[in-house]
Amino acid sequence: MAAKSKDLNKPTLTDALKKGESGEKDETLTENYFAVSVLRDFILPDLLDKDTVELLYWAGKNLSRQLILDMESLPELFSKAGFGNLAVVKQTPSSYTYKLTGPEVEQRFDTNNDDPEFSLETGIIAETVEKTIAAYCLGTYTVNSKAKSVTIKIQIDRN
Repeated sequence: MAAKSKDLNKPTLTDALKKGESGEKDETLTENYFAVSVLRDFILPDLLDKDTVELLYWAGKNLSRQLILDMESLPELFSKAGFGNLAVVKQTPSSYTYKLTGPEVEQRFDTNNDDPEFSLETGIIAETVEKTIAAYCLGTYTVNSKAKSVTIKIQIDRN
């Protein structure tokens, strides 16, 4: 398997850790960020290869089932897990739209990831909404590289 080409001028994951080495605590990234990032952005894509997006989406749905989450607990879970800041930005009878932002998300755009994927997070949200409203849901995400944010849309099928 070939490694991704790397831009030597881009910040790396270890650069993010060095920010707090001067003795002061770096308040911009959660303590869990490093472990989550290593697994999700480096190890799992190497193991899963072309199936990464689909398998992480279904892993997120399964994780939501095991954690027995509800929609109101999602922002706290995302913060504690080092996924970023999650907020509902729009709600219609047929969909929910979430925005994922914060230093963790920005770091994923900056760290050797030309096109970061957020399928794990999308799966968690889709399954949580599905369980909460008792209707089948499908999640998709769109990255905004300029704003370094992610929009996650959950489509609801009430049929």
